Amino acid sequence: MARRRKQNNMDQRTKVILVIVVVFVVILAFAYMNLHQKSKKLEKEQQQVEAQIKKEKEKKDELKKKKEYIKTKEFIEKTATEKFGLLYPGEYLLKGSD
Repeated sequence: MARRRKQNNMDQRTKVILVIVVVFVVILAFAYMNLHQKSKKLEKEQQQVEAQIKKEKEKKDELKKKKEYIKTKEFIEKTATEKFGLLYPGEYLLKGSD
């Protein structure tokens, strides 16, 4: 009889420990799934930011080229002719009919 009580107590302890372990594993599984989803979201955001950085670098390069072009004599002459109608002496501006 005493042996059965001891065995019953051991079985109950085992069951309690087993339930605690199962609950702990389930909590860890949910935590892992949550972290995995956050990780995927952050990876996606990182890719978007990297794409934006690449786009902005390309825009920066274009602006540098435009800045250099603006400093050229060709740009100055073209702008003076188109916007202000200025010409070199002896030069004539021919306009086509619309």
